[in-house]
Amino acid sequence: MEGVRPDNPQGMNNLTASNYGGTALVILGGESARGWQSLRDSLDPDVVIGVNGVCFEIDDLDYHLVVENMHLAAGRAAKGEERYRQMMRILSPDHHARRRLYSFLNWKDPVLIDDRIRNVVKIKRMGELGDDYEAQFVRFNFRAYGDGFLAGPLFDHPGALTSERIQFRVGTVGTQAIHLAGILGCAEVHTIGMDFCSLDHWYKYPKYQPDRFRTGRMFTQFAGLQTQHDWLQGARWLGTLEPLFERDGLRWVDHSHGLFEAMGLFCASTSTTPSTSGGASVPARRAHV
Repeated sequence: MEGVRPDNPQGMNNLTASNYGGTALVILGGESARGWQSLRDSLDPDVVIGVNGVCFEIDDLDYHLVVENMHLAAGRAAKGEERYRQMMRILSPDHHARRRLYSFLNWKDPVLIDDRIRNVVKIKRMGELGDDYEAQFVRFNFRAYGDGFLAGPLFDHPGALTSERIQFRVGTVGTQAIHLAGILGCAEVHTIGMDFCSLDHWYKYPKYQPDRFRTGRMFTQFAGLQTQHDWLQGARWLGTLEPLFERDGLRWVDHSHGLFEAMGLFCASTSTTPSTSGGASVPARRAHV
């Protein structure tokens, strides 16, 4: 039926302000997240959000977020490619997140969501499937699910991608996890593992490298850090959102000591957390939203 959304906005609306005034800890895949336990213990967060393969290491997440369409990975996994078989484990029933938020695209034929998983909500990103992202962004608020999770403008870097059919937005799953914290009503969101510069993960999961979906031109360096052009674009875009964080009353503090710190983004933290290199602790600036 025309006008029927493919996601479950009511399921997301039911979560709105459920952790009002609380603190969220978002754990991502960058190397810095090896120190997630110390940060969790110091913050004592009200809610813990993990993305993608974080569920391999943390079995009792409050929320597990997967915003990608996993069908390409599923096809490779079906052909026996171990890299993609690892990826597909994130949709398995073998971990016990309290609630899962998975892209509606993973219900398209063939359905990739195991029918034993009950605590799952279908989600979408703004601008998905040709929606007018710019018009949706005008209505965006960190406190509402609205048209879907914050996705960012399309990334355009000629020759960087292996197919002209593949386009993506600069807002990564980390951005969407921060938006989730806002929807939940949290006053503060703390991120770790949002390095935007480490090509490997702190858990067993495929490394970012040239492959069928990325070319060597996708990768670059900034201030001595290994990164990708889309991560650079994403960090710059996130830096422009400071007024929206302030407007919506969401304080964001990043503990990753990666690209955000190197670029001087407002989210860089004054708290002392372990450096990504495993050396001495590195102090940084606190967010001033």
